[in-house]
Amino acid sequence: MSARARSARGAVPAVPPVRDLELEGDAFRALVDEAVGQLVAFLASNPDRPLDGALGIDVAAFARSLRETLPEAGTGDTGVVFRELFERIVPPSFGTTNPGFMAYVPGGGLPHAAVADLVTGVVNRYIGVWRAAPGLVQLETNVVRWLADLVGLPETALGTLTTGGSLASLTALVAARSARLGEDTSNATIYVSDQVHHSVTKAAIQVGFGPDAIREIPSDDTFRMRPDALRRHVAEDRAAGLRPFLVVGSAGTTNTGAVDDLEALATVAADEAL
Repeated sequence: MSARARSARGAVPAVPPVRDLELEGDAFRALVDEAVGQLVAFLASNPDRPLDGALGIDVAAFARSLRETLPEAGTGDTGVVFRELFERIVPPSFGTTNPGFMAYVPGGGLPHAAVADLVTGVVNRYIGVWRAAPGLVQLETNVVRWLADLVGLPETALGTLTTGGSLASLTALVAARSARLGEDTSNATIYVSDQVHHSVTKAAIQVGFGPDAIREIPSDDTFRMRPDALRRHVAEDRAAGLRPFLVVGSAGTTNTGAVDDLEALATVAADEAL
């Protein structure tokens, strides 16, 4: 704004910066302490809570009861928020942290990892570029190297940590597509077990493959993919003018924990350039 315009309109009032969302010092410590108190009580009560807290209630009606319009202002009372969360919202759900819960992948989780998530969120460093946080990037590289060594991968093996199995499947599928197909994905085929996790199929669709590109290979009596059936399907697809490029083995299926014969699948993959 020009000096002439300011003179015509009068002095522009000074507006103090809004810092309500910037917690520092004692205020930050108090919030963390309050959260920790709730979490300690939550973990201590694990064995006494039901495995399915939603059993016997109308879950749809409960969820709809939480609907609300956008508030004009916050409560200003974190105690109210924590009580609402831990006393009303969290209880009617699967008790994945209960020591007796054995369904689904999430499991109990690790408090150590939760603390690490807190540190990560507060420090909030950008690690998409090596130079932006070289020490943190190197820490990830170290862990990836350890994991590669544990499963016997060569020194040339590289990788990245992901938030979970679904994103890992997506990342691996994109890498396989780039390595074997480039930009042309026409007539390509993917081979999975009839026990494969649904995230693999979802990942394939997300990166541009239609349902017809996915071949479901039958499993044997121990729920492992049959290498002989895989080899036969690949041969049939090649003869039909299709382009087999990827086979997905499972090192522990969700349904039964079955581990495919990965060495046999690797042999088929090597023979067929999958």
